Amino acid sequence: MKKYSTFIALGLAVVCGALAVWLTSQWLQAQAADGQAVKETVPMTRVVVAAQDIQIGTLLGEDNLTLADWPQSNVPKGAFDNIEAVAGRIAVTRLPAGGPLQAAELAEPGSGAGLVALIPPGRRAMSIKVDEVSGVAGFILPNTYVDVISVNNKSNRDAREAKTILKKIKVLAIAQETTTDKGKAKIVKSVTLELLPKEAETLALHSILGSIHLILRNPLEQEEAAPEVAPVIAPRPRVAKAKPQPKVVQTAPVAPKPTGPASYSVEVIKGSNDPEKIKFKSVNSDERL
Repeated sequence: MKKYSTFIALGLAVVCGALAVWLTSQWLQAQAADGQAVKETVPMTRVVVAAQDIQIGTLLGEDNLTLADWPQSNVPKGAFDNIEAVAGRIAVTRLPAGGPLQAAELAEPGSGAGLVALIPPGRRAMSIKVDEVSGVAGFILPNTYVDVISVNNKSNRDAREAKTILKKIKVLAIAQETTTDKGKAKIVKSVTLELLPKEAETLALHSILGSIHLILRNPLEQEEAAPEVAPVIAPRPRVAKAKPQPKVVQTAPVAPKPTGPASYSVEVIKGSNDPEKIKFKSVNSDERL
């Protein structure tokens, strides 16, 4: 019996392995059938997708676009169903391979190719000279944001001043490139900024008056609201109060009493009687009052 035990164990292992393979095959076939059934029940449509990774400013055409099946209920808004509708237009954002194209990601028809297609309506593109220092060591790249500082180079060094003339300005290109690979720093001699017409005038004026420096900033940073300053109210002048004047009561004039000789009185004492006072009209008169 021991002589055949090895062959018996080997036979059981082969049978169990074959059974496991058969069961796995049956399960996979069932899953594939279920998936095919679900796919057939979901309505599909054809949309235009990028056949490869497309960079900003790239001209679109049949060489970098293709049609792909897409669930009809999940078609992105602004998607296209034929390549002819987008051929000749420019990508204003990066388009990943396999992603459906949308109208908001493309420049308007006839807007031109290259940088001009990236300028939004009402904006302007203006280039300024930079070096390794004023260009933040090459870390200013397309689609980053910067603040612009002007340093007024007056003859008196002590009188020089620096101030921020523009804030949160978008960078359209560095040198002649509108895209960079993996955000790698690159030192260039010029930077192109996206500006409003008034901002372009301000930058042009300050570039003549002095030197221009760029400051790289976080695009998610919000501008702090300026603190509210209470209006300054000039104090009213203090007016000295007039002292109350004594009231003058006018009375009718009093007629002066007639003046005459002063009366004269004499006390007369008679014995033990009380003294008797006798009044005379005057000292020199004997007429009694």
